[in-house]
Amino acid sequence: METLKEYYYTYYSYEEWGRGYFGSRKCYCLPEEDMNYLGSSKDKTFRPTQKIILKSDYATREEAIADEIILQRYYKVVENSHFANKAYQTSTKFSYIPSTEEASRNGKKGSEKIKENGLGIFALTQEQLSENGKLGGEKGGKKSKELGLGIHGQTIEELLKNCSKGGQKAKELGLGVHGRTKEQIIKDSKKGAQKAKELGVGFFAMSKEQRIKNGIKSGNKTYNLKIGLFSLTKEQLQENGKKTSSQKWKCLETGYISSPAGLSNYQRARKIDTSQRIRVE
Repeated sequence: METLKEYYYTYYSYEEWGRGYFGSRKCYCLPEEDMNYLGSSKDKTFRPTQKIILKSDYATREEAIADEIILQRYYKVVENSHFANKAYQTSTKFSYIPSTEEASRNGKKGSEKIKENGLGIFALTQEQLSENGKLGGEKGGKKSKELGLGIHGQTIEELLKNCSKGGQKAKELGLGVHGRTKEQIIKDSKKGAQKAKELGVGFFAMSKEQRIKNGIKSGNKTYNLKIGLFSLTKEQLQENGKKTSSQKWKCLETGYISSPAGLSNYQRARKIDTSQRIRVE
């Protein structure tokens, strides 16, 4: 009888808008085909729908467990409420004993030693980690779409509703974009756009013809789904136009105050970045 080949990998499973879980796994199929397995968390409230394979070329189960231990200790998964891990993995079993300062020090020393020697997950470059995450995400996304899981199991209306809830919650907690000032957001956006331009990725990877074509497709899609501007009535559009035209914005470089459009014309004429503005009323 033919012996089945064993594969070992580390992974991160997560809820679409919630918590995550670090683990390792032995399977008898290619890891990217094992997407239905989402972890062994004892937390019954944890319902993951996605999984990213972090590393899948381990020679033994012990090597995969070693990296799992490093990840769990580094992110303090038991103490961190973001994670669904209820216990720390050890070399032989799960440990339900609360971590101590000594265990923390030993874990840190072990992590540093493995990192120094370039073993396990530390043997991968940043590009390889990114590529593994990208491939795992793509394959996991395709599998989720086929099975109708997570985001693929929701209608457009449900997605819009959940996005709205998530945005409101983030605003209440001051997370993500809501945890930064307007000036910080503008500064970070400019840095991101400049980096994308230098690398020729995203928007900057497309020709003018491709951008026009994608813009038309996006506009048609938005119109058909009746979202954004196309969800408003003629009266609502007119009312919004009045509100916008009554706004006053101030140039951060010269102090000049005008309407949004008026200030844009003013700044462009003087070669001032149009993002250098703040609303005053």
